[in-house]
Amino acid sequence: MTFYCFLVSVNDATVTLAERIATTEDNFVSMMNEKAKELGLKNTNFKNATGLDSENHYSSAYDMAMIAKELVKHEKILEFTSIYEDYLREDTDNSFWLVNTNRLVRFYQGVDGLKTGFTEEAGYCLTATAKKDNMRLITVVMNEPDSNTRNNETTTMLDYGFNSYSIDSVFTKDSSLGKVKVELGNKKEVEVVPVKDINILNNKNNDKRVVDYKINLNNIKAPVKVGDKVGSIIISENNKKIMGVDLTVKEDIDKANILKAFLRNLENIVIGIN
Repeated sequence: MTFYCFLVSVNDATVTLAERIATTEDNFVSMMNEKAKELGLKNTNFKNATGLDSENHYSSAYDMAMIAKELVKHEKILEFTSIYEDYLREDTDNSFWLVNTNRLVRFYQGVDGLKTGFTEEAGYCLTATAKKDNMRLITVVMNEPDSNTRNNETTTMLDYGFNSYSIDSVFTKDSSLGKVKVELGNKKEVEVVPVKDINILNNKNNDKRVVDYKINLNNIKAPVKVGDKVGSIIISENNKKIMGVDLTVKEDIDKANILKAFLRNLENIVIGIN
């Protein structure tokens, strides 16, 4: 009975949080559906914030994987979903022991999330993620008959993924791709870096893929900040584009003050004369 009461309180907390963010649960659900459209999810429609069975409330394995892909960008989430067990009100007479329903967090190396689920209509579901050797996998199983089956199906997919594929780094988000001039900046040049790590997937049974890249840069005028798009890098394989990634600056560059701008112009004039 205590466990049942806890489940009720979790759903109540979900609704309370939704109301805190969007005034009403209905408003929050509208926000959820707008986000689903933004992510390009074509087989998802939310009718409540809790995920409980409701008419016209549905999603697909692919869409759940896309939601998980977006979710793991927020690393704080994984700090919580990777916890296997913990206490509420520890060191009191009313302590409550909690165990993660995603048992793979403890029993499969690298698993650090994400979400189990069960309803009468959906069956036993698990959207899981694991990371090994700089490669993160996401798996989704739905409508399994019991929790053991959903765990076995998930571990089978994870085993296949980690045994068959590897990730090779082309550039990290800290890789300098050269320097570019900054007009009117308090510094003449700034290093350019990708906005995110650039990796390629390799099948372990095949030769490693060979890629080329081309950098396109915009004219940069101060002020410019880290995160601002200043160009792009195009990754190609066999002369075919396989991805494009925005470029940004490695540090903020403020606009030069009047004196510095004057001296720089004077310097350019003198150099031009010479």
